[in-house]
Amino acid sequence: MYLYPEISNTAMWLLCIAFLAGLMLAAIYFFRVRSVAVYRRKADHERPRKADSDFLPASIVVYSQGDSEPLQTLLAQLLNQQYPAAYEIIVVNEGESADVRDTVSMLRASHPNIYLTFTPEGVVNLSRKKLALTLGIKAARYDIVVLTTSAVEIESPLWLRNVMQPFDRDGKIDIVLGFAYSDPDEDDSRGRRCRAFDAAADSVRWLGPAIVGKPFRGTEYNIAYRKKAFLDNKGFARSLNLHYGDDDIFISEIVRPGNTAVELSDASMVRLRNGNHPRIFSERVLRHVFTESFIRRRPRILMPLTGWLQIVAFTAAIVAGVLDYPNLYATAIAAVIIVLICVMDILFWRKALHALKARSLCLTIPWFSATYPIRRLIRKLHSRISKQKKYTWT
Repeated sequence: MYLYPEISNTAMWLLCIAFLAGLMLAAIYFFRVRSVAVYRRKADHERPRKADSDFLPASIVVYSQGDSEPLQTLLAQLLNQQYPAAYEIIVVNEGESADVRDTVSMLRASHPNIYLTFTPEGVVNLSRKKLALTLGIKAARYDIVVLTTSAVEIESPLWLRNVMQPFDRDGKIDIVLGFAYSDPDEDDSRGRRCRAFDAAADSVRWLGPAIVGKPFRGTEYNIAYRKKAFLDNKGFARSLNLHYGDDDIFISEIVRPGNTAVELSDASMVRLRNGNHPRIFSERVLRHVFTESFIRRRPRILMPLTGWLQIVAFTAAIVAGVLDYPNLYATAIAAVIIVLICVMDILFWRKALHALKARSLCLTIPWFSATYPIRRLIRKLHSRISKQKKYTWT
């Protein structure tokens, strides 16, 4: 083995390919992954405070599936909101439930701004969730509806204030996309680190475009929009044959240039109960993989491209080093490129993970990042053959 500054043409081309792939990767990280961390920091520390008189009334629509105990906790948190304008809470339960009725009735005795409605029993060939949301939105007294579900906990009394912050009286903003995070301490199952990274990568995949004005989806657990936008779009009419799609297909239909804001402040986030549970995580991912296939304008390339660029860079660098062996000069350059990409992975993704309240990762990030598009491709194939309910007639 020896070290001599003369590299074969083939090895030189491979090193150039690895270097260019690294540059492209750095550009995507800077404009997508970094944008989430920067936006989160600005939302918490640099945004001007809005006057109390400028806040608009809001209708909170809570989707429930008969889980009365979590609902009771959530309603207590909603009733404790420190909001300067009027707001109401509309609970829409999927079907009749005596426990849910008792829970709401008990609270309504002292809080007249809380209401309850049920979806009718025996509904077939129709998404029960979309029917529930439609009933809740149409029953809303105010122009802006804030949607969440009984599967979350709202940890801050300023949640509603922060979600409603972007809405103004001139009607420029029609949609506010909030965020729901999963508590990493709840997940001690095998594969928890990989799930944590994939959840954050999936979130960056839709948050990044939304931040730069090209939204295509939100999260069903924390989203708000004007009632008029819902009615003008005829609700979920275009996707009634699908069980889901209320937070991606529908949002992609009503977004217009400049009418959507992203809310990522700490107080605006909600926490998913058991959000990191392997089964719940898998079902949530497969559901969105399927429904996103019905969206025309969505980022098909950019985020998955990061993993492919890493694979290309690593492969080209390694092959260059092998071809010029025993001359270690190409190997040294290849090692520098690989190390720089790994360090860049860790630096960018750690900030994004922290911003999204995900599990803190370090040395495993380059591996998870490089293999992310492969896992996503497997999930696409799995989504096609899974028995998960997709259409309303199944």
